[in-house]
Amino acid sequence: MIYAPELRQKARDAMKAYLPFALLVTLLASIPSLMLQMAASFSGNSIINAVLQYQYADFSVNVIRKIISAAAQNMSPAARTLWMVIPFLYLAFPFLDIGRNYFTLRILRGAQADAMDLFARVRCFFKAILLQIMMSVKMILWGLPGFAVMVLGAVLFITGKGSTSGFTFMYSMGLALMMALMIRANLHYALAPILMADIPEKSAWSCLKESIAMMRRRVMQLLSVIVSFVLYMLLVDLVVNLFAGISYPVALIVNLLLNLLITCYMRTTVCAYYEERMKENRKSDLDTEAETAEDTGDYLN
Repeated sequence: MIYAPELRQKARDAMKAYLPFALLVTLLASIPSLMLQMAASFSGNSIINAVLQYQYADFSVNVIRKIISAAAQNMSPAARTLWMVIPFLYLAFPFLDIGRNYFTLRILRGAQADAMDLFARVRCFFKAILLQIMMSVKMILWGLPGFAVMVLGAVLFITGKGSTSGFTFMYSMGLALMMALMIRANLHYALAPILMADIPEKSAWSCLKESIAMMRRRVMQLLSVIVSFVLYMLLVDLVVNLFAGISYPVALIVNLLLNLLITCYMRTTVCAYYEERMKENRKSDLDTEAETAEDTGDYLN
């Protein structure tokens, strides 16, 4: 049995000597998502104002175009630049994620590591993008039953066959079902990027299949590992809110640093889980080989 406290301890031991490098690697790998947050922050008001401008217009494709055009015109130059750059950054995100996993595996195994390990799996660039697309598609497919419930509730409400409370109930239940199914799917595929970082010769499809095999009947194990970080996340929110009462810019910096630390800690713990699962697989293979050899010997005798 793999326990979350033991995995967290292994993660802490591995991070001690490489904490500055680990935080730098986590920051660089998180640039696409940070840029998206910045773009959303910069352009949030312009999008809301554009929607309010056309809120009483009849719904049509033309109105949607006008809303997008108005939002783009109201955006600052910095926000427009960010939205233009983000798609290219997201092409690099899967590759950076593979590099981060490679760095993390090295420190867990006691090998020498530095920030340049983030770019050590450059040959996996296109395979990493393919793997990310495959994982995203499969997660969407897993979430379709929940989405169907949401659509059914909307159709019943629009056609006058359902009440407002019924629509709210079906929408909420459908959303909860969709999120639960997508989270379960994500746990099934969680080890695929780590497998690609560890064994770059594997294809994206092989990494996906092997991750599914490794997580079979062990989804709750990994979920318990991830859920064990909820308390840390709540503490981060508490600390950030305390700093926000003093200085908002300071609170933003504290939020970034603490979230980087928690993300680094959690990712290292998940990689430690992968290491333990690989050890279990090797032990199982050796036991199977020993049993086969014993059975063969008995047959020959």
